[in-house]
Amino acid sequence: MEPVESVEPLETPRPSLTVSALGLDRRIPHLNPVRERARFLEGGDFSSSAVRPPILDSWQRSRFFGVDADHIQTPYNADFDPHSRLATAARPVLDRLSDALQGTPMCLILTDSKGRVRERRTGDRALHRHLDDISLAPGFSYAEEYVGTNGIGTAAEDGRTAQVFGSEHFSERLQRVSCAAAPIRNPVSGRVLGLIDLTSWQHTASPLMVALVQEAAADIEERLLDIGSERERAALRAFLTSRQSSSRALVTLTDGLLLADAAATEMLGPADHRRLRELAADPSGLREQRMLLSDGRTVQLKGRRVEGDEPGGHPAAYLIELRLVAEQDESAQHPVVRMPRLTGISGSSPLFRGVVSQLIRHCEQGRWTLVEGEAGTGKQALVRAVHRHVAPTAPIDVHDAADARGGAAPWLQAVFQDLAEDRGTVVLRHLDLLSAHVLGQLDGVLRTTAGRSGWVAALLTHARPRLPGAGAEALPDADGVAASRQADPAAAVRARFFGAEVTVPPLRHRTADIPALVTCLLSRHGGDNGGVRCTDDALRALSRAPWPGNVRQLDGSLRYAQAHRSGPLIEESDLPPSLLSQAQHPLSAWESTERDLIVQSLLDHGGDKAKAAKALGISRATIYRKITAYGIRLGPEKR
Repeated sequence: MEPVESVEPLETPRPSLTVSALGLDRRIPHLNPVRERARFLEGGDFSSSAVRPPILDSWQRSRFFGVDADHIQTPYNADFDPHSRLATAARPVLDRLSDALQGTPMCLILTDSKGRVRERRTGDRALHRHLDDISLAPGFSYAEEYVGTNGIGTAAEDGRTAQVFGSEHFSERLQRVSCAAAPIRNPVSGRVLGLIDLTSWQHTASPLMVALVQEAAADIEERLLDIGSERERAALRAFLTSRQSSSRALVTLTDGLLLADAAATEMLGPADHRRLRELAADPSGLREQRMLLSDGRTVQLKGRRVEGDEPGGHPAAYLIELRLVAEQDESAQHPVVRMPRLTGISGSSPLFRGVVSQLIRHCEQGRWTLVEGEAGTGKQALVRAVHRHVAPTAPIDVHDAADARGGAAPWLQAVFQDLAEDRGTVVLRHLDLLSAHVLGQLDGVLRTTAGRSGWVAALLTHARPRLPGAGAEALPDADGVAASRQADPAAAVRARFFGAEVTVPPLRHRTADIPALVTCLLSRHGGDNGGVRCTDDALRALSRAPWPGNVRQLDGSLRYAQAHRSGPLIEESDLPPSLLSQAQHPLSAWESTERDLIVQSLLDHGGDKAKAAKALGISRATIYRKITAYGIRLGPEKR
């Protein structure tokens, strides 16, 4: 859903009586730091007394960010949930203010916590056109790191109300407008959820714009409390009620909250929390099943939705019951699977052993198998290893659907020839990349050769699941939507020809295998690196990482660490900076660069945050906030 924008018709403009009533026609006494800004940008001496301290701090941040003072270059992201808590709470307040400001040269703007414009309402067509020219429009980001000093970005950076007059803007393009913005906070946690901004022409700005946005933010926060309280009360009621009748460990998940009793707290680690959220994101994930914990223990879990006030709407929460499975109980119901040693494959967790055993059995039986998994989980390597184990002398032919983009006919012909020879194994990679038309043609090829005795494995890549009801900031929907759209046409082919389906687990679901995988991958790199190994701290950091790129990312990270090590051991500081943080949302190119600079500075100063902040030219408060936002972890804490 794209961000919202409205422009009131102005053929018969209303009198601006509301402006006087609100006091917005009062003139503004303020400093005019035009000359100081020019000297600041030129790197010369300037009078700091002629610039308000918050503005000077913002100018310095803008220069640190490398903002272009002459051009506006800001990213665009139209992904926004119009039914999020913020949008729902803000809508009546925006409606009321829009009516009050109708016919005035004022623009009302709602952004998310990152300064990305989500809704814009203006009744002045000339102002509307100018805001379009400077990209102050729905979908565009007005964070300081992109456009420099401005009401929205500066309020987001400082965490408090900000007013910026025309000549105080860092960018020349913003000099014609003035703005005031106030943060909107979660009434319970205090976390900034968004900002509300009032923008006007520079010559029509008023000091009372600050009071107006502060009052609007307070009104929205009050509505957030009403909305959030109902969901949180529903989640808490379900949690407390279940505790009275259940002897199992209990966890309740909401969009931004995890409630756990003492037993569940002892049982689960951060990686297990992520796994539970992923299970809740899967419509079938809350059925009764077993889950391997990050410490190697197994739990039996079952869950249910906790319905909210709106029938058929997003659930208020998910309630999950957990029971540890005793070793004798597990071995009695599920005999230990002895996994044969596969060349180039490492992993002994029960989950991975089960996958390998299934693939070996299907290969031995010549049963056509659909092998699914996230990108980088090693689906092709695993299929190759299974083939070598079962039929070491037989050929294996791999056909990548990506090659069909250059012409489907030659690719289909090659697939047909190898299937028709009826010997060895045929692997079809990336079936999710094929269009519906080419899949229809592949259907005919498979139908013709369906009687072959050799093994056929089709590899299908799918995206990571998400928790339903999570806002647009949790994880972007684009990938998931695209993946499901691409995978749907393959359903008929899957059902008709592939009698077995095996899912290769993502690396974050088998973290117990990471030490063995590290040893295997380091030895595979060979050469002069034969004696290289990781320190305990490095292994712990590797085990903590969420691994969105799975085994492929682990391999790349180890290559990076080998190139940056200074001795025979890979230290925690040798690992890529991205592994030393766990951000709650996918990072932009700028955010990744900023995170890496912060991590490197922390490493250079032994984890001392004050020294790292000073070296980067930012305040200690800012580096603390960035460390929290990016989830940076560097071993023992230092001040």
